Amino acid sequence: MTFLINNRPLTFEGFGPSLLAQQTRGRLNRHSVPEDRMKARALLHDYCPLTPGVYGWLDDRKQLCYVGKSKSLRKRLLSYFAKTPADKKAERIRQHSGSLVWEPNSNELLALIREQELIYRWRPEFNTQGQPTKRQPAFICFSGGPAPNAYFTRRITEKAAFSFGPISGTGRLRAAVESINQCFHLRDCPDNTKFEFNNQSSLFDNPQTAKCLRYELGTCPGPCAGNCSIRSYHSNVERAIEFVNGNDASILSLLDHRMKTASANHAFERAAIERDHLANLGWLDRRLKALRTAQRTFNGILPIEARKNRTAWLVLKGGRLVGSTVEPDSRERSLAALRFLTQTSNETEQMPANIMEMNLQLIMIAWFRKFPALKKSLVSFDGAIEICEKRLAQQALKSA
Repeated sequence: MTFLINNRPLTFEGFGPSLLAQQTRGRLNRHSVPEDRMKARALLHDYCPLTPGVYGWLDDRKQLCYVGKSKSLRKRLLSYFAKTPADKKAERIRQHSGSLVWEPNSNELLALIREQELIYRWRPEFNTQGQPTKRQPAFICFSGGPAPNAYFTRRITEKAAFSFGPISGTGRLRAAVESINQCFHLRDCPDNTKFEFNNQSSLFDNPQTAKCLRYELGTCPGPCAGNCSIRSYHSNVERAIEFVNGNDASILSLLDHRMKTASANHAFERAAIERDHLANLGWLDRRLKALRTAQRTFNGILPIEARKNRTAWLVLKGGRLVGSTVEPDSRERSLAALRFLTQTSNETEQMPANIMEMNLQLIMIAWFRKFPALKKSLVSFDGAIEICEKRLAQQALKSA
C-alpha cells in the first residue's frame, strides 16, 4: 500500500515514492544526452519504450528542471530532437539540460497522476502548472459573522463557514464570486466594516449612509447603513448557498429574463451586465455540478491495468484519489487492502489538503468526463471489501 508523499527531496537520486502501486511503474532509466542530435535520437530508439510514462530533464547541476508525461515516451522525447523543435520552450529545455530520465507507466491516466506528484515534489523551474506557487485551483467560500459574503481563496481558513471546490480557472472564479455577491445582494466590503441592521435600535438619531456605490446601484442592501434587516440579509445568503449547492438554479433563468427584457427596452448597457452575470454563474454552475457528481459517485475502487498482467486498484473517496494497491493475490495483500478499504470507507469526506490533491481530484474528474463509460468499471467499497474477504477465504482453504 502506498500513500501521498508531500516532502521535496533535497537532491535528485530518483523520482521517489508514489501514491501509485509499484506494479504500475517500470524501472527508472537515466541517460546523458549526446550533443549530436542524431546520436540522441539513436539512443532513444534503442532504450526508450513506446509505452505511456513520465520523463524528466536534468540540468548541469543534476537537478530536475522539467517533468512531462506522454502516452508514448519514445515519440514524445524524440520530438525534442527534431530538426525543427515543436516549440521554443522545448528547445530551451533541451539546451538547458544534460541528462534525461524516464519511468514507464502501464496507463496514460497513471502517467498523468505520476506527473502531478513529481511536479509538486520537485517543483521544476520549467513547469508552470501544478506547483504550489503557480496557477493553483481555488475555492469559493462563504464567510461567517453578522453579514456573510462569498469570497475567493486558494487556502481554506477558519474564516470560511461554507467551502466549495477545488475549482480550476481562477480568473473566471473571481468574476463568478463577484457575480454571486451582486446577484444575491451580498456585500463585498472589508470584513472590518461595522454593520448596523435596521432591526437594531439606536440610542441616538444618527442616520447612516452606505459606504459604497453598490447600494445606490441596487446590488447591495446596505447592511453597513441599517438599510436592511438581519433576517432579509441572511435570506439572501441562504439563497446564494442553495445555488452553489445545486439546489436552486432559478437565478440563471431570472438573469436570462432580465437580460432579454433590458435588450428589448434598448437598455443595452444593463443587458450586457446581466449577460456577464449569467455567463459567470452558468460557468460556475457547470463546474460545481461536475464536482458534486464526482463527490457523490466517485467512491470505491477503479481497476486499471498494471504491469505483467496485473490489475491495480485506484482508491477514490468523494472524488479524491486517496491511495492505490494491486488487486490482492496473497493473504498479506488481502489483509492490507481490507484494512485500508474499510478505514477509507468509514472516513468522512474531506477537502483536498494541498495543491497536489486538488489537481489530482481535477484530473480524475476530467478523465471520467473524457471517458464516461469508465464509470461502469467503478467497484463500490462494499464490493471491493467483499472481494478481499473472498480472497482471504480462498487462501485459507488452500492452506488448510
